[in-house]
Amino acid sequence: MSEKITPVRWGFIGAGMIAKKALYPALRNSQWGEIYAVAGKDGDRAKALSPSGRFYTDYQELIDDPNVEAVYISLPNSLHIPWSIKAMRAGKDVLCEKPLAMNAQEVREARAVAKETGRLFMEASWNRWHPRTKRLAEIVRSGEVGKVERIKTCFTYDGLPDDNIRAFPELGGGGLYDLGPYSVAAPIWLMNFAPTEITKAEVAWHHVGSDETVRVEFSIGGAKAEAITSMNVPSTLYFEVFGSDGAVVMGGNDAFNSHNQPSTLEIYGKHGKRVEKFDACDPYQLMADDFSKKMRGRSDCWIMSLDESLVFAQFFEAVFAKLTK
Repeated sequence: MSEKITPVRWGFIGAGMIAKKALYPALRNSQWGEIYAVAGKDGDRAKALSPSGRFYTDYQELIDDPNVEAVYISLPNSLHIPWSIKAMRAGKDVLCEKPLAMNAQEVREARAVAKETGRLFMEASWNRWHPRTKRLAEIVRSGEVGKVERIKTCFTYDGLPDDNIRAFPELGGGGLYDLGPYSVAAPIWLMNFAPTEITKAEVAWHHVGSDETVRVEFSIGGAKAEAITSMNVPSTLYFEVFGSDGAVVMGGNDAFNSHNQPSTLEIYGKHGKRVEKFDACDPYQLMADDFSKKMRGRSDCWIMSLDESLVFAQFFEAVFAKLTK
């Protein structure tokens, strides 16, 4: 007899590209969650993302809807925490796009609200749910490549229009906030949040005012890390870990954005090279399913801790402090 599942009723706050390309198909293909309603300033776009046709042009009306159980927020970065807090106080569990906040204090405030209200609140770092990402961490932590000595990460793209919200610092734009939760955060979680020390930070500024390209070098857990983000460099993605006995590298130019495509992991050791292959998957769906399962009281799920988001926010603050000195 198959298990009867009552899907979580999701409400979207934000009906832009990320919602359309990420969580919309994830929930449309899920048995654990469903899109109940969508709120967007553009009513037509909101309605187009709502399978039921239920939509709002006022965000508050969506979080006041008693039938909405969980809220997904994909607004400009500067609005993440204000609307997350409002949604939690309205009794909703919240999945919020990365970066979770503009600074560490915002994370602390929202974490306190989550504790006070008993609501589930999580940053949508979807790449962490990819089986290849999990496998890389498993190999490193098993000791197969020996003691980690060097980590290199990169996530860049180009062709950002000047009027894109990612270019405006007042909206939380910039390469570090947009791409840092992938490439800059990766060495930190991989090394189990060991203490960090920034040794070098370089920036190229976008003429609108935000950070366009950031390169940061830091030590962590006895290893040296180099992380790069940019909104003005042709698409370049890699995640490479070098140890005393070998290395593990994500194959292909898709280290942090593998989505519905096959992927590979290359392992170099004493016995040469081997390649592990991973079937196409949707990490957004894996993440949303785990979130919905947690809401339904299931234990077979992983939820990223707000403590991790706080560490990332603190590190980003430290990087910005170096860049502005």
